[in-house]
Amino acid sequence: MTSFVGRQAEVDQVRRRLAASRLVTLIGPGGAGKTRLATRVAQDHPDEFRFVALDSLRDPGLLAQTVAAELGLRDVPDEPTSRVVDFLKDKSLLLVLDNCEHMVRACGTLVGEILEAAPDVRILATSRHVLGVGGEQLLPVNPLPVPQVRNGKLVGDTDAVTLFADRASAAAPRFQVDADNQETVVKICQRLDGMPLAIELAVVWLRVLSLNELLTNIDDRFRLLSRGEQTKPERHQTLTATVEWSYELCSPEERQLWARLSVFDGGFTLAAAAEVCDIDRFEILTLIADLVDKSVLIRTGDQDIARYRMLDTIRQYGVERLHQSGHLAEFRARHSRYFMEFGRGLAAEWFGHRQLELVAQTRREHANIRSALESGLTDGDGLTGARLAVSLHFYWLNCGFFGEGRRWLDRVLKLDLPADLRVQALAVNAYATAGLGEGHTAVHMGQQGVDLARTLDNDELLWLALYCRATSALVTGDYPSAEKCYAEAIDCYDRVPDPGARMFPPYAARGMTAAFCLDGRRALELGERAIKFSVPHGELWARAYAHYALAMAKWLLGDLPACLREAAESIQLHLRFNDLSGFVMVAEVLAAIALGNQENERAAAILGVVERVWSEVGGSLLADSKPWLEPHQACAAQLRQVMGEQRYAEAFAVGTANGASLAAASAYVLSGHDRGSPLTKREQQVADLVAQGATNKEIAVRLDISRRTAEVHVDHILRKLRFASRSQIAAWVAAGSSQSVGTH
Repeated sequence: MTSFVGRQAEVDQVRRRLAASRLVTLIGPGGAGKTRLATRVAQDHPDEFRFVALDSLRDPGLLAQTVAAELGLRDVPDEPTSRVVDFLKDKSLLLVLDNCEHMVRACGTLVGEILEAAPDVRILATSRHVLGVGGEQLLPVNPLPVPQVRNGKLVGDTDAVTLFADRASAAAPRFQVDADNQETVVKICQRLDGMPLAIELAVVWLRVLSLNELLTNIDDRFRLLSRGEQTKPERHQTLTATVEWSYELCSPEERQLWARLSVFDGGFTLAAAAEVCDIDRFEILTLIADLVDKSVLIRTGDQDIARYRMLDTIRQYGVERLHQSGHLAEFRARHSRYFMEFGRGLAAEWFGHRQLELVAQTRREHANIRSALESGLTDGDGLTGARLAVSLHFYWLNCGFFGEGRRWLDRVLKLDLPADLRVQALAVNAYATAGLGEGHTAVHMGQQGVDLARTLDNDELLWLALYCRATSALVTGDYPSAEKCYAEAIDCYDRVPDPGARMFPPYAARGMTAAFCLDGRRALELGERAIKFSVPHGELWARAYAHYALAMAKWLLGDLPACLREAAESIQLHLRFNDLSGFVMVAEVLAAIALGNQENERAAAILGVVERVWSEVGGSLLADSKPWLEPHQACAAQLRQVMGEQRYAEAFAVGTANGASLAAASAYVLSGHDRGSPLTKREQQVADLVAQGATNKEIAVRLDISRRTAEVHVDHILRKLRFASRSQIAAWVAAGSSQSVGTH
């Protein structure tokens, strides 16, 4: 047997379970490594162990006979079960039953009798299906974790890569994982779901293929991974045989559902499965439970609504079966239509109290949305995909996906679209294009949308077109056009009889425009109006921009402490939406404030953070944008002059290092310097987390303390600083603890 790689945590967990329970079942999909894990545990078990392999046994009536033979019993009579039970009743040993899934009922019966009669016998079973015996402890054996590559280093658990390297060195003795090829190795392991069997079958091809060629061919995995070791059980000699073994254990109804569920990408809910698979919700619940029991489906996460997913290898097998049945196109179309309606429903509720919940739902379904867009834009007239793409305007534009939104909408605009759909596509794409720094292209596209909308006598469409046209104008510095379009958009909003949560008056954007025109009092008025409108709706995204407008207004009016409070509030809200552009705008204000306070290293570092964050978008907000480009350039030029190129570059690099994620970037720009803080070290840590928008529960997890302790720390901070709200703590942190305490 080849060497055992990784899984030490699982080995320890199995040992603990066996110490506490007499029956532990390792459950998981074929090829996940259950047999090898059981063998490793058994070899180190303090008692004697017996290993019974059941993979080649086809007749459940011979189960007890097979176990008897492995126990060394000869001349077993016609009642082998009683002989086995009698033999074990005074023994102290570990009995391993490997691969029970194809005779679950027989195994369950035998195990139950053994446990009842033999108090010192413990049983470790491996199966793709639960045995269903009282007292059974289930331990899922998942695929090996696959790390990520960040800044040239492997981040996370490296078990899958370690296994790949170990097996590859045997197949190609000169092969080793290094800095040059580790990213390719990680991609291969990801494509294979971290499945040990799939990895082992793949690496043998390194005898004839280069690593890059192996990656290129890996998607055709069922043909590529068809050469296995003849010494392995038949079901493990090829990937196809392994998956087919699971397929054969399913009923016809379970097989049909397996195939239909394969159109989902990234998981699904029960409601989505029932709708797309065209099966009654109560019937499908039973079938899904059976597929979970048989390790075809995996229950994921701990959300309020259960989600299920397939390993990609199992999913691809289902796609092939669905294709062979002639129904692949039908169920892909159902999948696309389902997510089109999903997107429409979210868009109708966007400007309301469920905003963050809607964002979380959309993020969970992102892979499904991509699949639905691809098939919805390709099949038939493409209108299903087009409607889905425009309905997700809030996701593309408000949650950090300008680049992806634009790619889909560029495809949409090549279709023959109804006028109303074309208006929406032009408007949303104009906003995305402006966000990517191509302001003048965005203005042209946005104007097309406005012109077409004016012919349709639809105030809601005209509102959207004007809002996006105004944003394009704002990005290019055409403030009169932006003000005019925003004002008309508000008029359109006011004329819609029941706007619900579909639309909103762009007071915040109009306030930003006033601030760029250096009209602080007008910006203050509009920002406050935006807050007043958003709060009753429970809305947060537009409110983040309202706080940004207020931050600029307070800055113009000379109220620096209030400016910092508003900026901190804005950043915390942008973080919750992963709104990169909004974060960048506020960070630029903080950089300018730091420069004004002669905190040159901090100002340069914030500019570095801005560059790192915006690189994630795929464009440059500053490239074609007067409102942000000119102040940015002026700030950078002044810092270079004062600091010198070397000091500026060093401080800038500190910022880029702290901008690896929006969370890290937000924490950095909101963190202050320690200037004789009245807080203890722990309280300062808590204050910094409050400034990042963390709840008491999240603070407790991050600092490994109880929730109650976190609450006490927050209360102490409020009393020490004589503050009344968490936002004041955030502003105090943002100001670097430099403002006088108790004056806010």
